[in-house]
Amino acid sequence: MTAHRTVTKELLEKYATSAPRYTSYPTAVDWAKDFDAARYPELLRAAAKSDEPLSVYVHLPYCAELCLYCGCNVVISRSKDRMTSYVDRLVREFEFVRASGIGRRPVRQYHWGGGTPTQLPLALMERVQGAFEDTFHLAPDAEVAIEVDPRVTTKEQIAWLAKRGWNRVSMGVQDFDPAVQEAVKRVQSEDETRAVIDAARANGIQSVNIDLIYGLPLQTSKSFEATVERVLAIRPERVALFHYAHVPWLKRHQTAMEIDTTPSTDVKFAIFTRSVEQFRAAGYVYIGLDHFALPNDELAVALKAGELQRNFMGYTTRRGGDMVSLGVSSIGDVAGCYVQNEHKEAEYLAAIDQRGHAAFRGHELSADDKLRRDVILGLMCNGVLWKQHVERAHGIVFDSVFAKELAELAPLAADGLVELRPDALRLTEVGQMFMRNVALPFDRYFAARKMRGDESKTTFSKTL
Repeated sequence: MTAHRTVTKELLEKYATSAPRYTSYPTAVDWAKDFDAARYPELLRAAAKSDEPLSVYVHLPYCAELCLYCGCNVVISRSKDRMTSYVDRLVREFEFVRASGIGRRPVRQYHWGGGTPTQLPLALMERVQGAFEDTFHLAPDAEVAIEVDPRVTTKEQIAWLAKRGWNRVSMGVQDFDPAVQEAVKRVQSEDETRAVIDAARANGIQSVNIDLIYGLPLQTSKSFEATVERVLAIRPERVALFHYAHVPWLKRHQTAMEIDTTPSTDVKFAIFTRSVEQFRAAGYVYIGLDHFALPNDELAVALKAGELQRNFMGYTTRRGGDMVSLGVSSIGDVAGCYVQNEHKEAEYLAAIDQRGHAAFRGHELSADDKLRRDVILGLMCNGVLWKQHVERAHGIVFDSVFAKELAELAPLAADGLVELRPDALRLTEVGQMFMRNVALPFDRYFAARKMRGDESKTTFSKTL
C-alpha cells in the first residue's frame, strides 16, 4: 500500500499539528522549575552503583558557518584557541564524572554530536577521546556514532575515527539542489558527501546515516524527488527525513530565511509521500516518525523483533539504563532524573571552572512520568503497546488509568490511525506516520499547556 493511498489530504489537514518528537518524556519545556541542579554529583554517585550499561553523549558545538535552518545549539567559530579552551573544560568535566565511579559501568551507546565534531582539529579530537577512555570503557558490541560535516571532514579524521572504534557516521545533506542549498546557506556538493562516505566505508565504518529536510525554500516535489534518487544511489544504511521546524522566536537566525519561498502545505505533503514511496520501493524499511533503514540494519531488525528503543539520541538498539552527557547544553538521564548543562558557552566554561560540572536545570521523574514515558515510547518505538506489559511494570489496570486517553483516541481509531484492541494499542500503517498524534493524549503536560493556550510557540515541528 503506498503512502498516497494511506495518507489523504483530509487526514493531513486534520492531524498535521505541532507535537513533541518524544526523545524524552516529559519534554524539556515541561520540566519542573524547582529542580536542584546541585544534586547532580549525588545522582552520578547513585547511578554508579548500578551494573547496567550506560549511554554517553558528548556535545561539541563548533561550526564554521551557520545554516539558516539550524535548530541545534551551535557556536560559529573557526578559532583553534576557542576550541582548545572548550576542550580544556570538557576534559575537566570528564574528570568530575570519573570521580563518581560511574565509569565502571560498560558503555553500549556513545555519540559525539554538535555542532560539527569534525570541526575540531584532530589533536583536540584526540584529547576528547583520551578523556573518555580514561573515564569509561566500551562494551564489545557498543554503538559508536558521530555527526560529521562533509565540507570540513578530512580522510585523516575518518581513518582516525575508524581506528578508535567509531562504527557509524551521520551527516546532513538536507537537499542536493544547488538553489535550495544557497537559500539555506548550506552549500555541500554530492562529491563532497560521497568522498566522506567512501572514506568511511573504506576504513571499515559500514553504517552511514543521511539527514534530509523538507519544507525549505525553493523546494518542489520534482526537485526533492531528484535529491532522494541521488541519496538512494549512495545507499546509506539509514535516512532521516525531517520536517523543517521554523522557530524564529527561539532561533533568531531563521528570520534571514526567505520563508515566502518555502513550499505550501500541499507541496510538502507531496514531497513527503513521494519520498516515502521512493524509499520503500528501494527496499528501505519505514522505522517510524521520519526514519528509514535498510532491512539488515539494526534498527529494522529491532523493529521487527519489537525491541526498538529511544532516548535523547533518537532511535537506538542499545539504550543504556542511564545516559551521561557532557558539554554545553547536553542533556543526561541519570538516576531517575533528567539533567541539562548550561546553554551558553561562557556560562558552561565558568561553571566547569567553579564546580567541575555545569548542570543548571533538570527534572525528577515521578511515577506518573515513568508510566506515561513507557506508554509513549512503546508506541513510538514499536508501533504496538501491550497493555499487560505496562500493567505488570507499573502495577496498574490500563483501561482504568487511561480511560480518558482511550476515549480521546476513539476518533483517531475511526480515522484508521490506531487499533484499540482489548489487549493492545496498535498503530496502523498510516498511523505510523502520525504516531506523535497517537502519543499526544498520554502527554499530560501537553494537555495542560493546551488548556492554558501556550502550546503553539515551542520547538516542536509539524507531525507531517
